[in-house]
Amino acid sequence: MSAVDVARTWTRSELSLLPDDGLRYELVDGNLVVTPPTQRHQWWGHALAEQLRGAASAGWRVVPELQLPLGEDLRIPDVVVHRWPLRHPGPDPANPLGPTDVGLLVEVVSPRTRKADRFSKPAEYAAAGIPFFWRLETEPDRVLHAFVLRDGAYVPSPALTSQGRVPCPWGDVLVDLDALDR
Repeated sequence: MSAVDVARTWTRSELSLLPDDGLRYELVDGNLVVTPPTQRHQWWGHALAEQLRGAASAGWRVVPELQLPLGEDLRIPDVVVHRWPLRHPGPDPANPLGPTDVGLLVEVVSPRTRKADRFSKPAEYAAAGIPFFWRLETEPDRVLHAFVLRDGAYVPSPALTSQGRVPCPWGDVLVDLDALDR
């Protein structure tokens, strides 16, 4: 096992040097943010992605855990809904997705990521112009908070605690939170 020097300043181009060890490596203001995934967190993210994928309109692709460059930073949202084919591919052929082709980002809150998922990531996504943002809270109860970008800030939609329609890039989508455990 080799040690990764998280104390030094990193660039996006250097992230490819990191080991493929199952950890999530994000970059914020030159700081490496390392998050170990949990199975429950991944199950819920993938289950929500499957619901979205089954309802997506033509021209949209739903992908869990895709790298998203945001200027010099790099985030890995739990679910990314983006245009397909890409209309505005970025300059990096290895990572062509940029925020202008993203319609919706979803973060699943866990104890290790709750502050970033509730505060910094939504602010970064709004600043990048991502039209829709969802945050899935899992404790103490499961609640989906959906937000729509208006005038540069996210405006909340009614919270979802079981099943209902939620705003998304193609209008709205039926989400069943109870089905995430099936």
